[in-house]
Amino acid sequence: MKSRCVQVDKQEFMNLVERAYDAKDLKPESIFMFNLLQFDFTYNDEEKTCTITCPITDIMLNPSGIVHGGIYTFIADTAMGHLNFHLKDAPYVTLEMKTSYFKAVSAGKIIATSRYIKEGYKVSFMECDVRNEEGDVLCKTTGTFYRFEKKG
Repeated sequence: MKSRCVQVDKQEFMNLVERAYDAKDLKPESIFMFNLLQFDFTYNDEEKTCTITCPITDIMLNPSGIVHGGIYTFIADTAMGHLNFHLKDAPYVTLEMKTSYFKAVSAGKIIATSRYIKEGYKVSFMECDVRNEEGDVLCKTTGTFYRFEKKG
């Protein structure tokens, strides 16, 4: 049975916004948009991966009724960045990303799993697969991340 897109009515949306706003903080996993999109973060330290799962809601859809490509790229960037936050002793910033799209969806969940391609001290090369619940690859994003040393 095919799952359906979660329809969010105005009151549910306002409640979601209020909860996301009340929980927001400038800390990993606590940013307003992560809360609004209902990101659930898990880490596998042995495999060095970060996985984010979230439900597809109608607020993620483009005018064609499918998940907007920017949502895929946003969740992929977040998964790669949070793997760095989780494993590194300094923040890393995104230098460059490329996303290739393979399949469109409009319902269910999206699951993004990031990993290192080449883990460096100053620069790391990473990738993230975004899949649906059936395991179909929706997109693949690669990214280059730079160690950001805060000055003084």
